[in-house]
Amino acid sequence: MSDFLSKFNKDKYDDLVNEKEDKEIKDKKEEKSVKQEKIETQRKQEEQASAAESEETVPERNTPLKSESNSSRSSRRQDAEEEVEIDQDYRKKKRRRMWLIISGTVLACVLIFFIYYMLVHVKVENFVDKPVSEARSWASENDVEVELAQEYSMEYDANQIISQSVSPGEKIRKGKTLQLTSSLGADPEEVIPLVDFSEMTHEEAQTWIDENKAENLQMVTEYSDDIEEGGFIQFSIRDSNIDESEYKRKDSAAVYYSKGKEVFEKNINIPDFAGVAKEEVEKWAETNEIEMTYEESDSDTIEAGNIISQSEAPDEKIAKRDKMKVVVSLGEATEVPNFGELTPEEAVANYPDLLVTVKHKFSTDVSYGTLISQSVEAGTKLTDKDNKNITVTYSEGSPYLRDFRGQLEGDLPRLFYEEYHSKGADINYIVKYVDSPEVKGTVVDMGVFNEFVRMTYTVEIRISNNASAAPNPSDYFEDAPEDYVVGGGPEQPVESDESDEVYEK
Repeated sequence: MSDFLSKFNKDKYDDLVNEKEDKEIKDKKEEKSVKQEKIETQRKQEEQASAAESEETVPERNTPLKSESNSSRSSRRQDAEEEVEIDQDYRKKKRRRMWLIISGTVLACVLIFFIYYMLVHVKVENFVDKPVSEARSWASENDVEVELAQEYSMEYDANQIISQSVSPGEKIRKGKTLQLTSSLGADPEEVIPLVDFSEMTHEEAQTWIDENKAENLQMVTEYSDDIEEGGFIQFSIRDSNIDESEYKRKDSAAVYYSKGKEVFEKNINIPDFAGVAKEEVEKWAETNEIEMTYEESDSDTIEAGNIISQSEAPDEKIAKRDKMKVVVSLGEATEVPNFGELTPEEAVANYPDLLVTVKHKFSTDVSYGTLISQSVEAGTKLTDKDNKNITVTYSEGSPYLRDFRGQLEGDLPRLFYEEYHSKGADINYIVKYVDSPEVKGTVVDMGVFNEFVRMTYTVEIRISNNASAAPNPSDYFEDAPEDYVVGGGPEQPVESDESDEVYEK
């Protein structure tokens, strides 16, 4: 294009130069023509003047002058004739040149316009029934804008173009907008009257789904031992709240048809799993789709996590979906003993693999040192997978009420808990404050001490308040101000004077 324009400009420049030269030649010729006419006019005037003079003057004197004048005029006329040379074909050549220039200019303008038109316009393709992505790709390559409108359509699939604003084959200027209408597919809100799939074959049901564009209605085939191949099994809507009469295209549903009974050939070789890790058996069962059952048992010879035995013999054949069982080792087990045959010390020392906790409880029915209970039954085998914590409880016999004289009142709750409550005896106490030379808060006397009592019992304990001294111990208990029930157990009846006040502590 640039070469063409350069050549066109050069030719146009040459034509302008030639036109200028032609104009200068024309002007010179016209100037010469005017000069020639003036010379002719002057010559005629001179001839007339010379004729008049010849009549009036003497011939002898004027003859040399006339001869001289004629000679100069003739010389000038000859010079003028030599200077003017008229080309008869000049006008034709000039006219032909002008027509050539005009024709070339018009042709060049048409060619430039055609090239420009071709450069700024592009031919529109037929995008109907094609994906929107293809139209956008074309528009991007050809510098055309795309304005997209969308509408539901049963005829066209989603994202397929339905119509276009510029007909196929027509031109569109680059930078302009091509309007397209694309499909959103079938209206998902439209209610679809369902048919009775039980009366249709698998192929007929699929055809109905395609015709109604029920994209959310899936065809599912599955094996069935009861229904022959191709038979209807069931129809279900995922949302149980939707009635079949209200089914819309957007609702998820499925229609099931039978693939018949599934039969597998026994062509899978069974390995010998003895001593093999459970993980390897799981991988084999998953790969071959075997319904494997795992049982557990202790073993003194097979490491924990490995296979002890299997239900099917090695090198036999098995089919997919067949059932099989293996026994997995839990490792060596520890058998729980009968702790009634052991002392508390032996129970802890003789079984280091078990976490034995020994407790003692008072009992009026079981003699001292005899086993009352154990948390795990004797003979139970425990492996590392099991909880090996075992609690054994031995009898302390009947509760024995100790002598707490000399103890401080503040220590009594702890002493009664540790000695009695923690061992199952409901032994409580009440407090009576008395005058005594002992330090305030010191236990100076007890109603009962150093003897066996019932499992539920309340003892009276007397505490010094250091208010006054008495000469005899019997006087300690005169004018006692108040009684208290303490120990955390239920209040027990206590013998006291009617004037005494009893408090729960």
